[in-house]
Amino acid sequence: MKKMNVIYTLLSLFVLLFAAAGLANAQEERGAIHGAIYIDVNGDGVCVNTGVEGEDPVAGVPIEFVSSDEAVVINLETGADGTYGLVAAGQSIWRVTAKPDASEWTVTSENPLYPPVLPETGLIQTDVNFCVANGSGSGVGGDAVIVLPESGAPASTAGLGTLIPALSVMGILFIAIGVVLEVRRRQTIS
Repeated sequence: MKKMNVIYTLLSLFVLLFAAAGLANAQEERGAIHGAIYIDVNGDGVCVNTGVEGEDPVAGVPIEFVSSDEAVVINLETGADGTYGLVAAGQSIWRVTAKPDASEWTVTSENPLYPPVLPETGLIQTDVNFCVANGSGSGVGGDAVIVLPESGAPASTAGLGTLIPALSVMGILFIAIGVVLEVRRRQTIS
């Protein structure tokens, strides 16, 4: 009888350790953020696919991505077609900031933007777009009305990455304890 208790206890511990190891090695799903930067001819803060002549793509504009816990900072640039993309973005509410050369361009759209890359909102965020006007005050966009961004910060999702696996391990532990107790109860009845 005691030998069976030991076997069931060891079996329960093995299942618990196997499940905990699987949770520890599980990788979170990753997403992506895609967008573009275009010239804002009339300064209205809207410049992507508007049909307005002269609202062309802007290449080589630096884009900064910062995770909501500020543990990850990634810098990219727009391509020749004015687009950019961050692939394999971890789950977070990302702060995406267009950082053009201030002597050449001024951002007329909201900047930064906060696209959430989360299972409940979608892991792939598209149309995270920015508009820029000529920053020198002359030429294309020289008469643009500049729309200043609003201040604010994204809601923090810090800690969720470790909370969910910890709760899962606790649940498995309670199930294993329940199995061991049920086996013992049945053995005492027999």
